[in-house]
Amino acid sequence: MQEDNSGNEKKQCEEQRRQMADALALAEKLRVETESLKSDNSSLTRQLDSQRMEIQQIQLMLEQAHRDIRMQYLAAVKAFSILMELRSPQLAAHGRHVAELARLIAKEMHATDAALQDIYVAALLHDIGKLGLNDNTLFKPVVELKGEPRVALMKHPMKAESVFHGLAEMAHVAQIIRHHHERYDGQGFPDGLAADKIPMGARILAVAEDYDELQLGWLATKEFDEHEAQAFLMGSSGKRYDPKVIAVLPAALEKLRAAEKAHEKILHGEDLCEGMVLSRDFAGPDGFMWLSKDHVVSRHFIDRVREAEQLHGAALKIYTVKKAC
Repeated sequence: MQEDNSGNEKKQCEEQRRQMADALALAEKLRVETESLKSDNSSLTRQLDSQRMEIQQIQLMLEQAHRDIRMQYLAAVKAFSILMELRSPQLAAHGRHVAELARLIAKEMHATDAALQDIYVAALLHDIGKLGLNDNTLFKPVVELKGEPRVALMKHPMKAESVFHGLAEMAHVAQIIRHHHERYDGQGFPDGLAADKIPMGARILAVAEDYDELQLGWLATKEFDEHEAQAFLMGSSGKRYDPKVIAVLPAALEKLRAAEKAHEKILHGEDLCEGMVLSRDFAGPDGFMWLSKDHVVSRHFIDRVREAEQLHGAALKIYTVKKAC
């Protein structure tokens, strides 16, 4: 019996040693695999870091390329603007007026930033195709032009488009300019496009340009005032102009009229000084005219304005010719 117990204990010891050896072998195998995984992970981390750096370098290169393209684009716009100014300051000023109104209309229509830029630049340069025309053709009412002068004038959108060939950044601008004399009813030129077939930027530009040209006397046989020009545009909704553009025109014009012009300054009661000159008529909170355009600001007027501001708890806007106290 003792021999049997001794044999069993020996077998148990051998089994335990075998199990211990297996466990140690397994532990060593796990250690080796862990070290291998650590090495692989370290290598992968280095690869990821390297790829991350390469991506960052590519991003920097793309950003620099975009900045270079942007600078070239702005340089081109500036160069074209200078050409307009050299040919005719009046034509260049018309472009600036049209660009500002077109921008305000586009904002009222919730245009994207990219679209706003294209519309503004197109409006600024929309008459660049007219640079080769003589003054008699440039500034004579369109309805009075006949024969070759009229044909030459009608070609200016296509000439302007050709100026921008090869300038990828100007592609949308060129399309807006080409089509800004199309009519909503399809009776315009150069392609007779109608309604939504006309690029939205061109539909906006058509309204902004005609508003200014009506007042300059370039479109009709008489010069319109701003209210007559607005009424003409509103009355041509659905015929010459896109009704969606005309719908936001009053709001855009209200902002245009309220905006400070280059020669003037918007002041409040506390900013006023005697001797300043109004650049616009001023109607008080009571609806009556307190002081008309070109009149000199007096102490009485200043006191009256300040008193009204205190009474109503709001600052009033007084448009004056730029002049420090």
